[in-house]
Amino acid sequence: MFDVVIIGSGAAGYTAALYSARYKLKTLIIGNQEGGQTAFAHDVENYPGFKSIKGPELMSRFKEHALEYGVEEKIDEVVAIDRTDDGIFTLKLSLSGDEIQTKAVILTVGTKRRKLGVVGEEKFDGKGVTYCATCDGFFFRGKVVAVIGGGDAAATAALYLAEICPKVYLIVRKEKMRAEPIWVEQLEAKGNVEFLYGSHVKEFHGDLKLERVELIDGKSLDDVAGVFIEIGSTPNTALVDKFELEMTDKGFLVVGKDQSTKIPGLYAAGDVTNESNNFHQISTAIGEASIAANSVFEYLTAKKGGK
Repeated sequence: MFDVVIIGSGAAGYTAALYSARYKLKTLIIGNQEGGQTAFAHDVENYPGFKSIKGPELMSRFKEHALEYGVEEKIDEVVAIDRTDDGIFTLKLSLSGDEIQTKAVILTVGTKRRKLGVVGEEKFDGKGVTYCATCDGFFFRGKVVAVIGGGDAAATAALYLAEICPKVYLIVRKEKMRAEPIWVEQLEAKGNVEFLYGSHVKEFHGDLKLERVELIDGKSLDDVAGVFIEIGSTPNTALVDKFELEMTDKGFLVVGKDQSTKIPGLYAAGDVTNESNNFHQISTAIGEASIAANSVFEYLTAKKGGK
């Protein structure tokens, strides 16, 4: 029996685990993607204390710090959560088939990549269409590529690809990017990045692999070998659908100031929530996660009759 199980091993997850362990709670963190979305970041330049650090390295440090305090970790996926009337949660794991019992749960499950939903996207997934420049950019070294999106993720992906590819098309649906100005300035300084504003993909074409990108305005990109889709993400809430938790119109979990949900003992932190004014950053995720761990400590203390 654990005092608390954290589901999700990204920035919020490791932070919640660290704080929980420091409160001397028996803590387990479960995740099938160590480092979460941050592990896919090429460069992180807005995390205090590091002028620039690779996403995988930053998350490796988060993990190391948490495990030093005795946090247990399982690389697995939680596929079901049940709760008894007396407040004990049972978590069912998919890979091992194990069932884990815990007195409290902190959800730090983050988000999943959003897809375009255009013709050819599924067909060429992994055959020229990808959703992670850090993961797959190397395979397109020396080739012409395109990045779709206008936010920070698209900007940083394009910057990384511009270092290893001769030409990068940046396809932005709106008339300007919404990314941080500093990223846009760096992109504009690159001589091999071409901005295609007010445009988006109509269809992906090819035989066994991606060969051509057709845009809605009739333009065709015939020299593109790879497309990186960076159009944001959607919250991973399916695991708790059965609890009918309150959500925003965009599907983010609504939590209290203490990161609590309406289910006693069930808390959430990070990108899956609406907290921190929906400003989904590493810094806001870790702030929410530390609050969640503190709230779990107070919740368990109160259940034991403590002050």
